[in-house]
Amino acid sequence: MTTLIKHKRVEFSELFYDLVFVFAISKVTTLIDHLHNGILTWNSFLDFLIATLFLIDSWMIQTDYTNRYGKNSLFNIVIMFIKMGILLFIANMIGPDWQQYFHYLCWAIGTLTLTLFFQYLVEFFRKSTDDANRESIKGFLWITGLGSLGVYLTALLPIYLRVYILFVSILLTFIMPSILLNKDKHYQVNLPHLIERISLLVIIMFGEMITELANFFTIENFSIYSVLYFIIMISLFLFYFGQFDHAIDEKSNQKGLFLIYSHYPIFIGLMMMTVSMSFLLNPEANLLFATSFSYIGFGLFQAAVLVNGPYNKHYLRYSKSYYCVQATLYLAALILSLIFASNPIIVVSITTILALAIAIHFIYFYVTQNKKYSKSNEPTEKVIKLMAFLLY
Repeated sequence: MTTLIKHKRVEFSELFYDLVFVFAISKVTTLIDHLHNGILTWNSFLDFLIATLFLIDSWMIQTDYTNRYGKNSLFNIVIMFIKMGILLFIANMIGPDWQQYFHYLCWAIGTLTLTLFFQYLVEFFRKSTDDANRESIKGFLWITGLGSLGVYLTALLPIYLRVYILFVSILLTFIMPSILLNKDKHYQVNLPHLIERISLLVIIMFGEMITELANFFTIENFSIYSVLYFIIMISLFLFYFGQFDHAIDEKSNQKGLFLIYSHYPIFIGLMMMTVSMSFLLNPEANLLFATSFSYIGFGLFQAAVLVNGPYNKHYLRYSKSYYCVQATLYLAALILSLIFASNPIIVVSITTILALAIAIHFIYFYVTQNKKYSKSNEPTEKVIKLMAFLLY
């Protein structure tokens, strides 16, 4: 197994790099904030999914590289700055009319992927890289190399083929790491660093939610909806960070792949809930659609957080009854909200109760389990203290 630096700190250059994604994510949400005849079209939602997959995937592959091999070297910092410029260029082409910039978009995406390829290539030929790491790097060289080539070639294809080929290239870049790295016995990440990095990207998603929520906190628009949406956001935050900042076992030897892939529905769910805030109060919106859209996002977020339970500290792993309570709360709120979909204030109130309930349920579980664990370990701790006193 690859030996990695323990407790690797998040560098300032990584945080600076994330700022580009603040802007990029705000552009992605614009793909789903316009309704057509009261609903969101499938084409708009597909564009949103593909754009989200591309952005998050490029961030994840860069983060994986930084997590395992990255240092604050001049080479890595320069590459990161170049990628920031390319990402700004790509982000400005994201929108309902993105296809008119298709050639520019392909060249930019191909170049962005190529920079990742060169980072891994440099690491592959570095003298300090051992054979086990080289085997892991080969997988990423194939993914980024073929990915960039595929996107470049897409720009040369006829119009009726190129969009589909671009989508397939992005999907393959998303899927291939799980296939290649699951077979790699030497692949291992610095888990505390990875959890911290992914959590910071989730913070950016919550930042986008705050931006949307700010529209409800003006003198003209302030209402009961403002308070309810604010409570929902806080509850979701507590639910997420309770799991990933307190419950998850950072000392486990998991590869991190499940952690990475389970966060895609978290990101998508948060963005869907962000957009649905305005949908529910839009007089032109189909309220049944708006309610369903909001709850699909909520369900994705809640389920993706909960599936990480098996990777918690042993005394904080969720029981079947815990999962049943969480599922029951969601289903009850969903059914009631669909019944009262024609009344937005009832829907938002039910959603607020649901968000509060799942957060309180976690907090209660966390506190009680910690008390049980502390009591069971109290005799052991006393023995350790006594031994230390006698020896020293």
